[in-house]
Amino acid sequence: MSMETMWAQAVADRQQRLASAEVVSKVLSQNSSNTTFLKNAGIATPSSRSSSTGEETLREEFAVERQGSGVLHQELEQLKKKSEENDEALARTQRQYEELKKQ
Repeated sequence: MSMETMWAQAVADRQQRLASAEVVSKVLSQNSSNTTFLKNAGIATPSSRSSSTGEETLREEFAVERQGSGVLHQELEQLKKKSEENDEALARTQRQYEELKKQ
């Protein structure tokens, strides 16, 4: 299928006109098994689009996990701070106890 045919078909089907890069990508991927040009030009091939969809899903899952990790990190910091405060209070109480014992 030629580029002109793809553009005409999109117009006839009342679809949004395809971007030039999409049309070139489709035509080149149909006519050639070597997609080095497309990769170097930063144009996704139809097969790489499906993998990029999976990649996008993984990125979203990673972002959710990272966000959860951030929440856990904040909770850990709060617990550390509370533990330090409790240790200081215990040390004060022990000092006071030792002073009272001496009297």
